[in-house]
Parts: sequence; structure tokens; C-alpha cells
Amino acid sequence: MTRTILTAEQINAIAEKLNEPYATLVLFLAVSGLRIGEALAIKWSDFGNNVLHVTRRIYEGDVDTVKSKRSERKLPIDPILMARMEKLGKGEWVFSSRTGTPLNPGNALKPHIRPAAEDLGISLGGWHDFRHTLSTKLRRSGVHPKVVSDILGHNKVNLAMEVYDRTEVDDFVQPLSVVSTELSRKCYEKLRDVVTRG
Repeated sequence: MTRTILTAEQINAIAEKLNEPYATLVLFLAVSGLRIGEALAIKWSDFGNNVLHVTRRIYEGDVDTVKSKRSERKLPIDPILMARMEKLGKGEWVFSSRTGTPLNPGNALKPHIRPAAEDLGISLGGWHDFRHTLSTKLRRSGVHPKVVSDILGHNKVNLAMEVYDRTEVDDFVQPLSVVSTELSRKCYEKLRDVVTRG
């Protein structure tokens, strides 16, 4: 499946087209990197001082423990995002349906999130696009791979880099320009020496 690395503008545009709780769910996924099953299993009791303790997931419709021991983690949540989430209501589940049950990931993606993205001309592969986007942005910002891995709740550090990170032409500009500049300078110095001697 093709993954799309989203820009901040694209994420905000998708959220702006959505009703709640879908709009806030999209923003939350984009900044937390949680798997969709982990995000939908969040209860208000999982928060303390704007820190989320991730301990469960919803898998195939059932509430379960997280995927692995490393998936259990504590993540700080930005106070502005936290305030927005609190406006969703104070039922048991943070992202809940009208009946108070956790949102169904398929029922949220197909009739809500994906059509909003398509209306904007954005190709959205699925929920994991938000996770891949965060991983890639963290790496481009120079965040240590171990930190990226722990934010995503991976068992292995290299998984974040090998599977979740994406490179594009823009990633190659800086490292290649360093080499190019050095070579150009040396070539220019040699050319200058030849001209001076000639």
C-alpha cells in the first residue's frame, strides 16, 4: 500500500473539513503517532498532567492490551490539543460515537476521513499515513532514532527508520550539496592554480 507523507497544511485542511470527533482525531494522530487502535482505546483516566499513558488498544472490535510491552508508553500532549480534546465531552472514551462507545476505525475512515482527503485532492492510504508522517518529520528534524522509536512504541529502533520513515528528493539536497560544494571548491582551486601558472 502506498503511504502519503502529509504536510501540516494538508493535515489541517483535512481536519477543517471534518466534524467532531473526527477532526480532533486526525490532529491527535498527526502529533502523537499512535496506532488507530491505540488512539480509539484512550480513556480520560489515561491522562495525568497532560501526559497520556498508552496501555490498551482496540483490536478487531475488542479492547485489548497494547501490541507489545514497548508499545506501553507515556507521551506528553500539547496543552492546546488537550484543551481541544476536552471539548469533545467527558464520557469514558475520548473518541467516542454518539452512543458512547469507542469509534469504529473503518466507520471513521471510509465515510469521513478518506472522502474529506479526496475532496482536497489528497491521496490517503489509510490511518498509518499519520504515523508515517510523524516518523518522517521527526527524523528530518534531527530527532534521535531511539526517541522516534519510543514515541511510536516500536520494539526495534530500526523499524521506525526502515518501515515508517520516507525519503524524498528534498532530503538529499543538503547532504549532496555539502559534497558538491567541497568538490566544486577543490576544482575551482585547481583551475585557479592552472590559470595562475599559465
